[in-house]
Amino acid sequence: MTTYEYKTIKFDRKGVFKSKVDPDTELNKLGAEGWKVVTSFTAGVGVGNSDEIFYTLMREK
Repeated sequence: MTTYEYKTIKFDRKGVFKSKVDPDTELNKLGAEGWKVVTSFTAGVGVGNSDEIFYTLMREK
């Protein structure tokens, strides 16, 4: 039986748009380690801009 492990990562709005953190670079690094994005969502919607972006990833154990 195949088993999986999961990881949730968060990018703050500042990290995505205003600093040197590039979500694509980070996600590509994780992809090279076998992680696959399962879903993403934003927190803080409805108060102007989203404050945080969360990604849930999985890979086979």
